[in-house]
Amino acid sequence: MSTQQQATSVTSAPREVQEFLRSAPAHLVGGTKRPSGSGEEIEVVDPSTGDVISHIARGRSEDVDAAVQAADSALRSSSWTKVSPATRESLMHRLATLIDENIETLAFLESLDNGMPLPLAHNLDIAGAADVLRYMAGWPTKIAGRTMAFESPFGNRVMGQTRREPVGVVGGIIPWNVPFMLAIWKVAPALAAGCTIVLKPAEDTSLTALFLGDLVLDAGFPPGVVNIVTGTGPEAGQPLIEHPLVSKVFFTGSTTTGIAVGRAAASHTKPVSLELGGKSPTIIFADADLEAAAAGAAEAIFLNSGQICVAGSRLYVQKKAYDDIVNRVASLASKHVLGNSLDPATTLGPVISRRHKERVDGYIDAAESDGAELISSHSIPEQGFFVAPTIVTGAEHGAAITQEEVFGPVLSVYPFDDETDVLQAANGTPYGLAATVWTSSLGHAEAMIDGLECGKVSVNSPGFPYPGLPEGGKKASGYGRDLGPESLDGYLHSKTVIFERS
Repeated sequence: MSTQQQATSVTSAPREVQEFLRSAPAHLVGGTKRPSGSGEEIEVVDPSTGDVISHIARGRSEDVDAAVQAADSALRSSSWTKVSPATRESLMHRLATLIDENIETLAFLESLDNGMPLPLAHNLDIAGAADVLRYMAGWPTKIAGRTMAFESPFGNRVMGQTRREPVGVVGGIIPWNVPFMLAIWKVAPALAAGCTIVLKPAEDTSLTALFLGDLVLDAGFPPGVVNIVTGTGPEAGQPLIEHPLVSKVFFTGSTTTGIAVGRAAASHTKPVSLELGGKSPTIIFADADLEAAAAGAAEAIFLNSGQICVAGSRLYVQKKAYDDIVNRVASLASKHVLGNSLDPATTLGPVISRRHKERVDGYIDAAESDGAELISSHSIPEQGFFVAPTIVTGAEHGAAITQEEVFGPVLSVYPFDDETDVLQAANGTPYGLAATVWTSSLGHAEAMIDGLECGKVSVNSPGFPYPGLPEGGKKASGYGRDLGPESLDGYLHSKTVIFERS
């Protein structure tokens, strides 16, 4: 490793980070930190350098079973079930405050583990997660059912009620792209609803989830309410999905894996919520503010090196503005600085792993082989897993670069004629997660909002998540929702109560 890389590696980490990395973080089960039953571990690799920086426990079915048993015990314990809604709110606010107090450590760990630039980890991932926690903390005292009086078919007077109860022990399985934020997206509504949870973070990025476990204990949650088991999908995720005491599974990740999760849960008649992949279109009409639109299109795909489920990986530009937008976006792409995620000069970090880099490079190479043209002006750092921001023009509609989720800083661009033309193209993939429209015409905006087959449409605005608005998709992008009241609904069960009135 070069001297410059050393200066932006673990050796430059704050004391709290170095201590945490040295501690070989273990599972959190029933309020206790414990290693895997097998004693096995998984290497933690810094994607900026390819260096091993720590280890996590390699969980298997026995570890998952212990965590689920602890969650089930907590679910039946008066220390959680008898906690008032106001107290749940207070505990959640305390946890949000602890995140604020430890935001520098969390951001450093996230940047080191995931490869996202440090400011992005601080401002979007960690701070955004705290905002979601505070939003969900407002719900426990507002969860309520309905009451009605009516006459039964037999003539007796009846009082009917609905009760909103926690679904039970839930399993949360999250990906590696914005790990801490997505951990909170599962944990916060579970806590608000009164559930208990076993969280399985991605094996590539488990550090901040494990740090969250420490904060949960510090906040005063009863043992077993939040449990965290690290490990691979087959070895830890699968047993969590299939465990008979897990009432529902909440999964965020690729569509391919989500289909497998859904099948495994269905074999146990277990409900699931699946927030899956995307191939989100950005649509720019010629009447748009082209400077703002180009900036928005570039941000939508290059943020976090394109490793965002709602990344605007397809750009459709009305023909009159096509060349202008391509030139503007290419210019913005050329200004990115590729480098170590901890370097203040870096604006585009690595992708998550060598395997993922090879996957993304494979899509770029295939597009070029098929006759598409590439625009890319960056050299790649010698160490780490970097992919240059790349613009692809001239790709066919049926090409893999158009139809499949690349999950990297790769933007394919297509011209269009009119509303009908672009709607057919934008809806012409298996996915339906999100879309962004840039136009000064209310008519264009309304036509796109009405016609786009997706879970979210942003107009003249970046499509960032907001705690009070649901996130989720249609078609191969899954079902169920994160964030907003719709997310909380997924953690609640409706029970009908009928009794005779005097």
